[in-house]
Amino acid sequence: MANNNFNIKHDIIDKDSREKMYKILFLEEGTINAKMDFSSSSHEGPSLIFVSENQLLNIQKDTDEIKVRVLSFSNDFFCIKLNRSETFCDAVIFNTTQPPYITLNDSEAKKIDYLITSMQNELEEANEYQEEIITSQLKTLLLYASKVKLKQFGEVNQTILSSVVNDFQNLLDQEYEREHNVQYYSDKLNISSKGLNKAVKKELGRTVSELIKEKLIIEAKRELYSSDLSVKEIAFKLGFEDPAYFSRFFKKETSHSPKEFADLLLGA
Repeated sequence: MANNNFNIKHDIIDKDSREKMYKILFLEEGTINAKMDFSSSSHEGPSLIFVSENQLLNIQKDTDEIKVRVLSFSNDFFCIKLNRSETFCDAVIFNTTQPPYITLNDSEAKKIDYLITSMQNELEEANEYQEEIITSQLKTLLLYASKVKLKQFGEVNQTILSSVVNDFQNLLDQEYEREHNVQYYSDKLNISSKGLNKAVKKELGRTVSELIKEKLIIEAKRELYSSDLSVKEIAFKLGFEDPAYFSRFFKKETSHSPKEFADLLLGA
């Protein structure tokens, strides 16, 4: 199995990192400070911390003795979106409106330890069924973590998304850097803009335009923080033909110009 699709490591991420990978941090012992995108929080083991793909991550030890395992998997290995109707992990574990972590009691920690150890053991035994077995174990882990998180933070909307809303989310993930117009998405999905907005608003609580803006702003913030690109280069990368318009858009949505935001980050 290709290590760039699935791996389990024992080291922490002590510098700013951004990967196109989903990550589950299993903190067994000790205390860490996790910086995810632009928020920091302290965590004591045993606990699980969930990191979405492309999310900025930095982990620092708060205590000398820690024990942590970092499970990483790509969308090619286990597609969160294609499996959301079975695992709900996109709506529960990697839900950006809820805390990206859960604490574990002894029984829950033993269950998580067993599942991750099983995957580790399977990684060391190359065979033709390896990927299928690990995918099944990962699915079990995601389901179990979802159950624990729902118990801790209450129910979230687990209604299976309609095909049009599911297709819109997938299309937005693919095209947000090139297409910002609601009409483009409705045309591609063979539905009127009004019909798409109605479905998306009902199931996701926000309009198509709001979701496009949210996607652009979070990606712009990540680029301003983690890359060496200029504001002009970031504007072009995100599909803005006019950098000045991008700056006005960013300031309208965040109350700061891109340069002001970058300066704030440097001063943090």
